[in-house]
Amino acid sequence: MTNTSMCGDEAQCIQSQSTTYCTCRRGFQKVPDKNSCQDVNECLRFGTCSQLCNNTKGSHVCSCAKNFMKTDNMCKAEGSEHQILYIADDNKIRSMYPFNPNSAYEPAFQGDENVRIDAMDIYVKGNKIYWTNWHTGRISYRELPASSAASTASNRNRRQIDGGISGLKMPRGIAIDWVAGNIYWTDSGRDVIEVAQMKGENRKTLISGMIDEPHAIVVDPLRGTMYWSDWGNHPKI
Repeated sequence: MTNTSMCGDEAQCIQSQSTTYCTCRRGFQKVPDKNSCQDVNECLRFGTCSQLCNNTKGSHVCSCAKNFMKTDNMCKAEGSEHQILYIADDNKIRSMYPFNPNSAYEPAFQGDENVRIDAMDIYVKGNKIYWTNWHTGRISYRELPASSAASTASNRNRRQIDGGISGLKMPRGIAIDWVAGNIYWTDSGRDVIEVAQMKGENRKTLISGMIDEPHAIVVDPLRGTMYWSDWGNHPKI
């Protein structure tokens, strides 16, 4: 029997002057209480791949989701040169092109003294930006300009708010379900999480009584899940 067949395909033979033994090959690990090796599922380890991971015997393969391309073992969104970053700052929202080194901050919205932006989210398909205003107990939204240049040319309309949802006590976090076209938010004044359609229609309370002080919220519509942070006496996600 050769040393290779003695150790099997998943192990390699190590020889020294005094002994010979088998050790698991790279990508395999020893089975507890057994003299054998088994495949390591690298995909179970967080951060192995940027997005998608497919385990193979002794190794793994990383890939990217639709509309992403693989660059230097990382997944990068296609068309990133046209992506816009929106930044909320007290009562105004500014925009910039993060992948353009010559890009400068440009005004997208300027509110009055009653506007205090706590959180915001973008509804890309509807070309709208939504934000919570705890100062007035309201969720507001505004149509985004066709381009940042149009934003600069429309300075006289920067204070205009297109619509929103009123009657809230202390709205905090906000999240847009871009698949179903719904808007989710937390109200730490009433300790609830609510949902409505994009213009506030069919508003419903999803969670109440089991949360203390809900704050940030995010949704994953493709998996049908929702996550939020609770800042109460027992902080948790």
